[in-house]
Parts: sequence; structure tokens; C-alpha cells
Amino acid sequence: MSHHSDDQLLQAGSDSFWELNNYKRTTKRIEDGYKLCTELQTLIQERAEIEKAYAKNLKTWSKKWGELIEKGPEYGTTEAAWKGMLTEAERLSDLHLKIKASLCSDVTLQIKEWQKDNYHKSMMQIKERKEMEDQFKRAQKPWAKLLASAEKAKADYHAACKMEKSAANQERNASSDSSMSNDQLKKMQERVQKLKDDVAKSRERYEQTLNEIKEYNPVYIESMTNVFRKCQEMEETRLCFFKNVLFSIHKCLNISEDPSLPQIYKEFHHTINNADHQKDLKWWSNNHGVNMGMSWPTFVITV
Repeated sequence: MSHHSDDQLLQAGSDSFWELNNYKRTTKRIEDGYKLCTELQTLIQERAEIEKAYAKNLKTWSKKWGELIEKGPEYGTTEAAWKGMLTEAERLSDLHLKIKASLCSDVTLQIKEWQKDNYHKSMMQIKERKEMEDQFKRAQKPWAKLLASAEKAKADYHAACKMEKSAANQERNASSDSSMSNDQLKKMQERVQKLKDDVAKSRERYEQTLNEIKEYNPVYIESMTNVFRKCQEMEETRLCFFKNVLFSIHKCLNISEDPSLPQIYKEFHHTINNADHQKDLKWWSNNHGVNMGMSWPTFVITV
């Protein structure tokens, strides 16, 4: 069928929504929505595991280098500056564990609850999908019946045309065949005329079925549109929810907005800034250099 609109003049094909059963792409979208909820939860859980692993790696790295620095040759305020980097890692690790916790407890739970409230899954299918498919079937059933009649009338008309054409060719060939009797020619001519009558009748029936479809099209379009609109409303709800969820994910991941982050680097900077080479050099001189005390050799009397 074609979508009756003067400004659009859309030619329907096998891919058109209005064709039989092509509404199933729209009802499949309902089930796709359910699957997308599950996939989004998996995506978030995987990201949460990445955050957890990163936090663990920071802790492991901090512990390893803490021990190495303690045993190493660095000293004084510069050693403290080294350790400031490890403190930054420890605190950043805590921040990423917080991200992991927020993703799992807040966002994932939010999706899970919404999925449960909006999709009701049975052993076979999603309830909401079945309900919409049933409504589409009811809306399409009368039109499908008219279409079936039109397709049959079309096939009958084309078959009648083919038979009439074949009979006309036979009659034309027979008229130039001297071996054919007048009685035989008359019978063939009568057969051609009968087939022409059949063509006219089948054409009339074919045109009648097309008119019946044309007359019913507005009802069909309205009925299908009403069900389609319900599906669109369901999908609108999902799309808006997903947008809000993605904003929630953004909030979890955007550590630049966490007030503790600038404090971490402010203190890290302060620790580095406290490194004082003069103090360290003086400490070295006092403990390992020229400023150390010395028990100089003196004359010792034998007792």
C-alpha cells in the first residue's frame, strides 16, 4: 500500500512499516530495550572493575616504592617529597574505589530497578512486546484480509489475461490454417470471447478489491498509528531514562568535581615545596660530613 499523503507521496515497498508484519521491528525494539538495560549494567560493572583494579595497582605500587624508598639512599626533606607521591597514590586509590562503589551501588541498582519496573519477562518473551504485537495484529487483521482478497483477485486477473492471450493466438493461427473446419474455428472464437468475458469480470473484481483497500486505508492507518504511538511513548521513556543514567555515570567518573581531588594535589605540591636542599645538605654534613664531631687521636699514656 502507499501512505496517502499529497505532500509525501511515499511509495511503500517490502520494507515499509505498513506492509504485513513489518511492525515487528518496532515491537522488537521493546525487547532490545530490555537487553540494552542488561548491556548497560555490564558496561558499568566492567568500568567499575577497571576502577577497582586501578585503585589496587596504585596501592600495590605505593607499598612497593614505600619500602624501596625506606631502604634506599634518598634522605631528608627530599625523601619526604618522594613519599608525597606515594601519599597522592594512596588517596587517589581511595577516590577511585569511591567511583567503583558509586557505579555499582547507585547507577547499576538504578538501572536494575527501572528494568524490573518497565519490562516483565516471562520464559518466552517480554510481556510488553507481546501486548504491542497483539494490538498491531488486531489493527492489521481487517486490512490483511482485504489485501489477501486483492492478491487473489490480482492472480485471477493475470491468469485470465494469460489464458485469453494464449487462446487469441491459437485462434489467429487457426484462421490461417486451411485444415481447420469452420465449426472448429467457431468454437475457438467462442472460447476466446468467453475468456475475454472472464478477463473483464476478473479485472472488475480486482479493481473492486483495490477500492475496498483504498476505502479502508484511513481506518488502517489510524489504528496502526495509535499502536505505534504507544510504542514510541515507551521508547521515549527509555531514551530519557538512559540519558539520565549516562549523566549519573558522568557524575561518578568526573573526579574533577570531587572536592578532595584538588586537596590531594595541593598537599602533594606542599610536600614537594617543603623539600629544602640546604637543610638536606646541612643534615648530611652534620651526620655524615665535615660538621660531625671527631675523637681526634691523642697521646695515650700506658698504665
